[in-house]
Amino acid sequence: MPELTEVRLAEIRALLPTADPRTSWTAVQDLLRERDHLVQAHTATTEELASWTGSLAP
Repeated sequence: MPELTEVRLAEIRALLPTADPRTSWTAVQDLLRERDHLVQAHTATTEELASWTGSLAP
């Protein structure tokens, strides 16, 4: 699963409001992609936990 590197995250944090719109848009896309991956991971973990706890139920 792709993750933002510390370097890329630092680059995004360093963007100024006056940055080139293309650079800003690329940063937004990176952040949204990272968010999607985190949501997918959360969903998978939730399903796995539900499955695991369900298997322990009497």
